[in-house]
Amino acid sequence: SELPSIQVDTFCVHGHPNGFITGIRGKVQCVSEEDLDKKETQLEKQEMIKEKCYLRFPTLPFIPNEPYDVIDTDYDNFSLVSGAKDKSFIQIYSRTTNPGPEFVEKYKSYLTKFGYEPSKIKDTPQDCEVMSNSKLAAMMSMCGMQQALTNQFPDLGLNSPIELNPFTSIFDTLKKLVELYFK
Repeated sequence: SELPSIQVDTFCVHGHPNGFITGIRGKVQCVSEEDLDKKETQLEKQEMIKEKCYLRFPTLPFIPNEPYDVIDTDYDNFSLVSGAKDKSFIQIYSRTTNPGPEFVEKYKSYLTKFGYEPSKIKDTPQDCEVMSNSKLAAMMSMCGMQQALTNQFPDLGLNSPIELNPFTSIFDTLKKLVELYFK
């Protein structure tokens, strides 16, 4: 039988609270305890991870499973999640909307216990407008949101083919496509 999993919706509201939205839906699934010994790396054994998990994107099967290992958590206030096979990506989660710099610094320092260097951990800006649960639910139910998260984009209904110049930068090409999809 399939192990339990959690759905992870990662999205960005661009520019301002009513800006356009992009995102992706992932699935986190953990390894069973019986399989943990077989699949755990030496680094993970040193870190004494609590859960060995993988993040995958079902709608993008060409992207390999990414580690999503819970290094430590108290289940009520914080979680430390490694998102790489080495020490290049770590996430500090809080159940508090904006826990403040003291919280972040506390857990950056705590991560030295697991071999992370606090000065190399980059902060993610937390300057977004705080959104109520009802506003978040309304945004998640917006027309097109579920399709965007699952990479099911609507038919553009173009009357002529779009011309993509191979000498244009990849960023200009992506910008053109984003403008078409999210006009």
